[in-house]
Amino acid sequence: MTRRLKVSLLSSLAILGLGIGFAGALPAAAATTDTSSSSGSSSSSSATTTENTTTSADFTMDPNAAVSLDSAPNISFGSNPAPNGKVNGNYFSTTVDNPLEVSNPGVATGWSVQLKNTPFTDTAGDTLSGAVLSLGDASVDAANEGNPSATPIATISPLEGGSINQLVFAAEAKGGLGVWDASYAPAKVNLTVPAGQLPGDYTSTLTWQLSETPQ
Repeated sequence: MTRRLKVSLLSSLAILGLGIGFAGALPAAAATTDTSSSSGSSSSSSATTTENTTTSADFTMDPNAAVSLDSAPNISFGSNPAPNGKVNGNYFSTTVDNPLEVSNPGVATGWSVQLKNTPFTDTAGDTLSGAVLSLGDASVDAANEGNPSATPIATISPLEGGSINQLVFAAEAKGGLGVWDASYAPAKVNLTVPAGQLPGDYTSTLTWQLSETPQ
């Protein structure tokens, strides 16, 4: 931007007349005219120039690095009366000790976690026939603040103690970078059991399987 300063000086005109007459004297008339005018201007300007530069950052990853499953929850439903009344058993967990945590050091393929469980069985070999476990709606958060990567999705899948894997946590290609947790609230982890069961201390094994493939 050029800034111009203009100054105008006031032009002035001054006229002075003087006459003196004597008899027989030479007529005299004198007139002097002094006309002067001046004007001027001054200006200042500056030129603006630009120059582009670059800044760079190089981020690397170990060629042997891989997505990892860092933790998974142990779940307890505590002690309850055997469901042998007119109403089927419906229980919510008392403790869920860990989040389902996945770390991705920069692998762009995406990833997924699948889950299956064994039947609830006691030490005598008896099972909770018809028992269904549901982990409920998980809260998904990055371990750090402001992670811009696409957020993984946790899904709700009932587990019936079979051999079929259920998708529970997944990130799309180029998503789920960094460390992500799916946290299960005890009040949402549910076990339903039909009435007609033997008392016992029943346990089911949960198998979490991580793959570097999106689902």
